[in-house]
Amino acid sequence: MTTESVIVIGAGIVGTATARALQRAGHAVTLVDSGEPGKATSYGNAGFIAIDHVLPLARPSTLKRVPQMLMDRTGPLTVHRPSIPHLLPWMARFALAAYSQAEVRKGMDSFGALMAEANVAWQAEIQASGLGELFRSRGALYVYESEAAFQGGAEERELQKAKGTTFEIVDGNRARELAPGLSSHIVRGVYYPHGMHTINPYKVVTTLAERFAEDGGSVQRGRVRGFVRDGNRVTAVQLTDSELPAKAVVIAAGRASGELTRLLGFNAPLVAERGYHVMLAPDNVRFEMPVSPAERGFFITPMAEGLRVAGTVELAAPHQPPSWHRADLLVQHLRAIFPGVGGVEQSRWIGERPSLPDFRPAIGRAPRLSNVYCGYGHQHVGLTLATATGRLVARQMEGEELPAALAACDPGRFG
Repeated sequence: MTTESVIVIGAGIVGTATARALQRAGHAVTLVDSGEPGKATSYGNAGFIAIDHVLPLARPSTLKRVPQMLMDRTGPLTVHRPSIPHLLPWMARFALAAYSQAEVRKGMDSFGALMAEANVAWQAEIQASGLGELFRSRGALYVYESEAAFQGGAEERELQKAKGTTFEIVDGNRARELAPGLSSHIVRGVYYPHGMHTINPYKVVTTLAERFAEDGGSVQRGRVRGFVRDGNRVTAVQLTDSELPAKAVVIAAGRASGELTRLLGFNAPLVAERGYHVMLAPDNVRFEMPVSPAERGFFITPMAEGLRVAGTVELAAPHQPPSWHRADLLVQHLRAIFPGVGGVEQSRWIGERPSLPDFRPAIGRAPRLSNVYCGYGHQHVGLTLATATGRLVARQMEGEELPAALAACDPGRFG
């Protein structure tokens, strides 16, 4: 007889971190994915643990930019034009969330709670899983090319200050000292001395999966086709050619989570917030921290295998062909910010970040189901919130209440 276990669906950073948290809480856990751990969206992020992120993207200032966004294929936010018919219902929900002061406040409160948890959770996971060699605490630097752009970030800095985030506002000269090679036209910077990043996001996931297996966890390849239910409980997860008895289920499958929730009778209106990266040879790289040109919406991160230039947001329907001009754009931006830095291109990548229209993740128990839990919709802060999500799901499974602010992340809020 096969022993029931907690089935975690999705072996990206959120799923593997959740599997580890549940394992340490004493559960037998099986981690299921149709691909290898860490090979999908978690493979190519910018590597920055963005605990300074406290403002949801769904807010009035973003909404005002939508008309320009639709017209400008080179901006930090854009829409994949052939996907617009598919995206219209999602965009309408986004507009409602961005326009509502109450929804924006929910976003700020929930991110505040999540980021406070993330800082502690990552430090604990790094120690517990022996990940120290994959992380660097060198700080992070946001740079500005105009005073107007710097002033545009004042709201977020005030929120960060209120929540105790440490940062230093610097002039262009100090920014160039912190990140040698920065262009002379940089006028301002905001330095976060406690910023942390990984030098290999993919290896973080694979190492977590290896530690999970070494400690008795089961990693299985397979595509989920359905669920067996008994009343309000899921008793088994059906794969293409097998069935896994389930004590509980966690849906952490990124953008594909919406396909799974439909099978269970609730809605997760996820779209692909597509991000790109280009890996360059580390020629003339004389800085050790992630640098983000705020107006351009991307990160420049020194990593073990070279210089990663990653970011931008392209909303799209699932499974659309890449818009590789977005990757070319990243290299153009790098040349403007760090003239002469970065050598030949080594590789390029596209990933589908899972995004809900209010830009808050879905964390917690699924609606109308007593033993199904959710951890998806983290958009571009999946790496940052992975360990926090895992710990929160593990606690809820043990009967604890989630923090009140996370009611705004209820997986059942979309019906």
